[in-house]
This record gives sequence, C-alpha cells and structure tokens, in this order.
Amino acid sequence: MNTIKVSYDKNSFLSKPEQPDAARVSKRIGKSVKEIQSAAELEEFISDVSQDGHTFCPATFKDGKRKKDHFEQQQIFALDFDNKDPDKKISFAEIKERADFYELPVLFAYDTLSSKNHDKFRVMFLNDIPVTDRRTTEAMQKAMGIIFPEADPSCYNDISKMYFGGKEVLYCNHEISVINMESVFRNLSYCLKEKYKANHYKEHLAEFSRETGIALNQNGFLDVTVSDDPTEYSGVTCNDENGKISPCSIIYSLNQSNIKADGENFPKRFYRIRLNECTSKRSVVRTDSRKVLKNHDPYRSKTIIEISRKCKLFREFENGGKKLSHGELYGIATNLIQVDTGLEKFLKIRLGKTEFYDTEKTDKWRHDLKYMKQNGYKPQHCDGFCPYKETCMHGKNILTTVYPKKGTMEKTSGYQEAYYPLEEVQEDTYHAIHEAFQASGRDIWIIKSMTSVGKTTSYLKLMRENPMDRFLIAAPTNLLKDEIYTKAGKMGIEARKTPSLEQIRDEIPDSIWKHIEKLYKGGQYSQVHPYIYETLKKKSIPCLLEYMEEREALKNWNGSVITTHRYLLNMDEKRLRDYDAVIIDEDIIFKSVLPNQGEITVSKLEKLLMETTDRRLAKKIKRLLQSAETQSCIELGSFEWGYEETDDSDKLPVFDIPSFCLAEQFYVRRKSEEANLKKDTITFLKPASFENVKYIMVSATADKNICRNYFNDRKVHFYECKRAEYRGKLRQYPDKSMSRTCIGSHSGIIQKLMEQFHMDEKKVITFKKENIGTLHFGNTEGSNTLEGQDILVVGTPYHAEFLYKLAALEMGVDFDEKEKMKPQIVAHNGYRFWFTTFENEGLRDIHFWMLESELEQAVGRARLLRNACEVHLFSNFPLRQSGMVSGFAYD
Repeated sequence: MNTIKVSYDKNSFLSKPEQPDAARVSKRIGKSVKEIQSAAELEEFISDVSQDGHTFCPATFKDGKRKKDHFEQQQIFALDFDNKDPDKKISFAEIKERADFYELPVLFAYDTLSSKNHDKFRVMFLNDIPVTDRRTTEAMQKAMGIIFPEADPSCYNDISKMYFGGKEVLYCNHEISVINMESVFRNLSYCLKEKYKANHYKEHLAEFSRETGIALNQNGFLDVTVSDDPTEYSGVTCNDENGKISPCSIIYSLNQSNIKADGENFPKRFYRIRLNECTSKRSVVRTDSRKVLKNHDPYRSKTIIEISRKCKLFREFENGGKKLSHGELYGIATNLIQVDTGLEKFLKIRLGKTEFYDTEKTDKWRHDLKYMKQNGYKPQHCDGFCPYKETCMHGKNILTTVYPKKGTMEKTSGYQEAYYPLEEVQEDTYHAIHEAFQASGRDIWIIKSMTSVGKTTSYLKLMRENPMDRFLIAAPTNLLKDEIYTKAGKMGIEARKTPSLEQIRDEIPDSIWKHIEKLYKGGQYSQVHPYIYETLKKKSIPCLLEYMEEREALKNWNGSVITTHRYLLNMDEKRLRDYDAVIIDEDIIFKSVLPNQGEITVSKLEKLLMETTDRRLAKKIKRLLQSAETQSCIELGSFEWGYEETDDSDKLPVFDIPSFCLAEQFYVRRKSEEANLKKDTITFLKPASFENVKYIMVSATADKNICRNYFNDRKVHFYECKRAEYRGKLRQYPDKSMSRTCIGSHSGIIQKLMEQFHMDEKKVITFKKENIGTLHFGNTEGSNTLEGQDILVVGTPYHAEFLYKLAALEMGVDFDEKEKMKPQIVAHNGYRFWFTTFENEGLRDIHFWMLESELEQAVGRARLLRNACEVHLFSNFPLRQSGMVSGFAYD
C-alpha cells in the first residue's frame, strides 16, 4: 500500500477535550504527521483513534500550519454524525447500507467520546490515492456530504477540521477497501438524479460545478474520468507535485498492488479531473462542446459473440457460473459500453441472474452504464479486474483481445523476458556446448544462443582446450567458413579448411565451369572431381591444380577441419566417424536444407517420361503426374538412381534426377494460383543426409518444434541459453506490414525512410529486388560490416506459400493442402496482433520460424548486444526486445 499521511496527536483522551486542552491540540496537530505504511500500522491507527481517544485531522499541511491555504494532501475522508437534528437522525447501519449501495466502502467507524447508545459516531473512508489539489479534495468532501446529508456540514465545508478520538470501534474493514474519485462523482450524479428526478438533477450538477470548480462535459456531467492508459489524456497537465492549483486538467496516477477495491487488486490507473478556469458563480465551463455524431459504437453487436467465445469471465457472467464481484462487473461493463447493444446485453444478463444480483440496483446500473457511455469511459484493462489474467492469453482489454486494431502490437499478459549479465550468458553458452561435447551417444544437440553472444568463440575455446580431439566445424557459407578459420588461427588452434570451387570460379575457364555446373545441376556431384582430374591431365589450370592439391592434403590431415553445410551433407558416415565432434554453426535446416530445392515443369517431366529407359524412374514419374491432376501435396517412395558417365556436356541431364528419385515429398505449384509462374511446376527438397553420428548445432534462430519434427527419427536435445538485454536499441514500427506487396504499392517508401533516418544504402537491409545496399534478406549471416552502426531494416520477408507446405510435408506436419494464408489474430513473442498467416498451427510454426530467423539475422548485423547503436525495424512481425513505435508518420 502507498503511504497514508494524516495529522495526528500523540496524546489520548478518555473524554472529549475541553478548553484549554482542545486549543493545545489544535495548535500542535498540524506539525505532527503520522505516516502509515502497512496494513498493520493502519489497524493500529484505527485502534488509537477509535478506542484510545487520539485526535487526528485527515489532511496534512505545509509548514505545520493547519489552515486551508497550507493544505498539502488528504487521503482519508471523514463524516461526523451527531444526530442533533431529529429530522436527520440516522444509525450507522443505515449509513453502512447506503455507502455499500453507492460503492463507497467504509474503512472504519467509531463512537465519539460523548456518544450514548451509538447516537454519535464518525465514519471514515479511504481514497485509493492521496489528493493533492485542494479544490478536488473539497469537491469530494462536498459530494459525500450530499450523498450523506445527515452528516455535520462542517465535515465537508472545512478540510482543516480535526476530529477527536472515540471510545469504541463500530466497524472496521480489514480488507482495506477503498473509494476513488470516479466512483464518488459518478454516484453523486445518481444520488442527485434520485433526489431531483431526471428533469432537474443536471441543474444541481451545474450548481455543484460552479461551487467547486469541477468542470462539466458536453453531456452536463462532472468531467471526471478514469483510464488505465495515460496516453488517452494526451495534451493535459499533470497535477503539480506541490499541489499547486491548475487552471486546466489534473491527472492522478494510482500504482499500488495491495490496496483493494471490492476485494480486487488495483493495477496502475489514471484519474483525470478537469477544472473550470474561472470559478465564478455565473460561469460553468462545458468542455468539448462540439458533439461528434456517430452512427454506431466502435464495435458492432456481433463482437459480443466473440467476447463470449474468448473471455472466460464474461462466459461465467453470461452463463451464471458464479457471482461476479462489483469490480469484475464494472470491468466488463466498461468494455461492453463500446459495443452496439452492449449496454442492453449487460443489463439483460444481470437481470436474468436474480440468484446472484439484487434487482434494487438495476436502475443504478442502468444510470451508471449510460453515464459511463456518455462520458466516454475507456474499456478497463483485463489486468485490472479479471481473476484469469495470469492464465488467459489476453490483450490490453476484452475488446482488443477479441479484435486488436490492425497495425498495433498489444502486449499479452504473463509474458516476461528474463535477462542476465552478458558474461553469465557467455558462460551458459560455453557450458551448453561443452556438455553436448562430453555427452556419449549419437543424438542431435541443438544449442540456441543469441546473435553475437559468442557462440563461435565458445566452440573454438572448446577446440583449444581439447587439442587431441578432431573437430569438424560446418558454417552456412564460404565467407563464414573463412572467418571462423581466421579466428581459429588467431586463437592458436591448428585447423584446415576445405577448398571451394565456388570461390575460384572466376579463375576457371568458362567451358570447364559450365560443365561443372551441369554436373551439379544434374545431381552428379561424385563426377565433379574425376572430371577435374581428367581435365588437368590434358591442360594445366593453376587454380584447379591448387584446388586438387588442397583436397589431397586434406585427405591426409588428421586434425580439425572447418567446412560448409553443403560439404558436410555430402560426407558419408565413415568419414564423419573420424571426428570426435561435428559442430554445425547456424540453423542448417533453415540455411541449407530448405533452400536446396529441386524443381521441374510438368511439361519437362512428361518429356523425361518419354525419353527415359529406367523403369523405376518412369513408374515414379507416372504416379507423380497422375497424382498431380488432383493433388498438390504428394508422397512417393524413393530409390537410388544409377546413371552413365559421359564427357559429352550436351548429354548431361539438366535436372537433378538422383535427388528426384531419392525425394519422397513433392508439391505441385500451379500457374493458375501463382501470378509469376508461367508453367505448372513440381517442386521438392533435395534429400539431406544426416548420418548416424552425434551433431551439435549452435544457432541464434533454431526452433525446438521445427528441429524435433525434422529430425523425427532421432533423439534431439534442445537447450535455449540465457539471454542478455541489448545494449543498443531495437525500435520497431509495426503500422504497415512492409511485405513485398506493401512496399511495391508505396513507391519510394524505402528512400523516404532513408532520408528520415539519414541512412545511406550501405546501412539498409531489405529485399534483394529493391537493389539497395550490399546486404539483403537471405545473405546477412556472418557479416560484420554494420557492427556498431545505426541501421535500417525494412520488410517482412514472406516466402511463397508452397515452401512452407513443402517444409511441412518434409517434417510430417498434418495440414489441409488447400489452406491459404489469411489475416488473423495471432500471438507471438509477448504480443497479440493481426497477421497474414496460416490457421494450421504446424504451418504457422514453420512460417513464423522462417520469418523470425530472417529478421533476427538482419537485425543482428548491428550487434545490438554489445553496441549502443540503434536498429529501426519496419515490419509488423514482433521481435524480442523490440520497443514498439506506433503512429509513425510515413508521409
């Protein structure tokens, strides 16, 4: 609970103090401030006042002077009932009943020192926050005086009034229930309506406004509102910490988790009180005087159906599963009033549950709902009232849970990211790799660790510590292979790297390179080196000679080797068993398996069927073509295809027949469904060989479900390392999707963003077709050229739908082949948002994994973990540690 401050006299009295004792108390009490900081201290205070006769004043004062002009703050509100007027005689039981009716829970009550048979008593209310504006405090006391006209008028006419203690506790609310500004002024409105009827009560509200300075809104109600979001009060002035009177609006914030209202914990909440600039008796300011005409509420009536489907608390209210507390009803009500027919629906449900809710309050609820609706109350956040907030995957409120606005990111409840010191994360990464290295058996170990945390350094450190063991390190590209090799050398690690034909292609004669390319395209990988060997017999080609010598030297090398994913996947089990550890750098499934696709048009496949003399190949083609007439996803058996060696380049197959024969999963792409596809095409993933050895994969983007689905016949150990907080900033702008289509329909948008953020092309990562910069989606791995620099990442890199389905086929995911991506509400990385994706969870997992991997790699080029730079990401797919920036001015 927040600290409650009162002016408090330490002396106690057994009877009402007479002069001069009363004068001495009056003089010293303003200087004696009691701070109550716990429930136990509050109970002690209640006992001191109620039973031991301690005098107190609810307010505190500056300079210790108990005067109105020195008012500082007040949180306890007191009403004194002396029953002197026979016409206003009332019991505490009646006061308590009325207080409950008007949602003003009593904190405690006590008999005064002069009370006989409980005829004189005082009643105390605790506000949820201290009120530091004098006009607001006086208005609240006056409002309570109108609701309880039997009270002594001096209570609400003098905020410096002190109250003598009592001799007996009449009542004590041990739950410490509280009142609040909004409920006080809303219930004042209903009280006046009941007293003066509908035709005249607003005249009395206007009079109250003139007397107190609380402004009226366009509907003639006191302009006091409550919200869970301070941004809804943009453009108004916050209350001065010194309590200085403001001529405009005052905002009070509440942030206390252990003070309760109606048994419910409060979240952070904001109250706005708009004040008249002039408190003249002749003037009442009605703010926002221009009415905005609306044909309907923000949400249509069909929304209620979705609320019933997605909100457990509302279903319990609707079905009568249990009695909801007032706080729960109030929270639901603030959401339903935003919906066409929502007000009527709430009242209908409540009236139908007479076993839970009394009908006496029906008229009051009807008034309150209209009051909240006309005053523009915002939907209360789920965290503020719902008992299921920790288990429900909800948005900010019930309505955004059902229909979040497009282009917005709503944080989901219960999602928390734990961060650790960078040194601890580095140690965790090293220990995870070390544990996998020490493990026996032939399982697959996946170590997921953040970009730039030191994964490469960790396994190189392991190599240095175990110089007698042979390591095989496989990187996704030759560029990264070379970087790892250089780094190993600097660490004193003796290792060799595999040579690459791709890296010397510019030195190879064109005719020879074209023949090598045809061998690769035809799947005749084992024929490449025999061809080079025979070529060198006829002609001296220095680069190829050096390449072959490096290969021969590598065969006789008994130490560690650094290579590429592609090279690794072509190694047989016998060769792999020569190594003590096989470590794969980066996600080999995403970087090397999925991109390695084979495809052939249906017409060329029909031609191949006519030309082949291989019965097994012909049979497979026939079955594939027959199935393709009615299916898109096709599964067939596999076999190993043999071929004849030839030196004639014209006779080489231009299609990878061996991979086609080994493949078991096929997807038919149809030109009628893809705008840029000219002919119906059969696509498949070229089989990747993971031999029966232990693999250790270290990656920043690996996904547990994906890995386990792909390696479904192997035991997979998945470990996600601790995470550290970025040193730099990732700012994400989700308003537009920034897909290829979106960028294409906003000509020049990337150039405008470059101008906005003062970025040149070298600092921009986007789609390759935009022809901007040297890095683009798909080729960012391992590059350190942008380390420590502010960069711009623009795009949400979707792949064609067929690739997600092809991957799902390969992983054994069950799905409807006719399913298409469509906009829907999804949750990921602690956010709920609209996104175009699959409804099938398996397909969606693959989609999100591929998309997130691409974005994480792009963002990772700045090395935010170690550098105080900024990445501006324009995408509607949320990344971890993103700071969301909404409302960006694209124009």
